[in-house]
Parts: sequence; structure tokens; C-alpha cells
Amino acid sequence: MTRKTYVLEGLCCPNCAAEIDEQVKRLPEVKLASVDFPNTRLTVAFEGDESALLETITSIARSVDEDIIVKVG
Repeated sequence: MTRKTYVLEGLCCPNCAAEIDEQVKRLPEVKLASVDFPNTRLTVAFEGDESALLETITSIARSVDEDIIVKVG
């Protein structure tokens, strides 16, 4: 299992953070996920391809708020 932290630049709403958290937790390759809204961080424990997961997380974040940029933290 791999653990990564991503920066969610532009995350400005607790409701958006909760929605991203909920959607990422539903991904089959994700074992644990947590959005830290005050620090705009998403920590994920997962199995599989990191680049594919990053692409999926970016898609989820942008569907919640098109201004969010996901970066490896």
C-alpha cells in the first residue's frame, strides 16, 4: 500500500472538501482517504497506479470546483 499527500490549491469551502473526501473514499483502489480542509491537503492510502489515481482525484476535485488544482504535496 502506498500513502501520498496532495495539495488541493483553491479549496475554499468545507462542503467541497467533504464532497471530495466522500468521492475519493469510494474509489476501489483507495483504502483510506482524508481531506484536511484548513491545510488544503488530501491524504490517501491506496493500491495501484499513482498516476491514474492522481488523474482521477483531479477529475473529482474539478467536478466539485473547477478552480481546484491538485498537486503532489
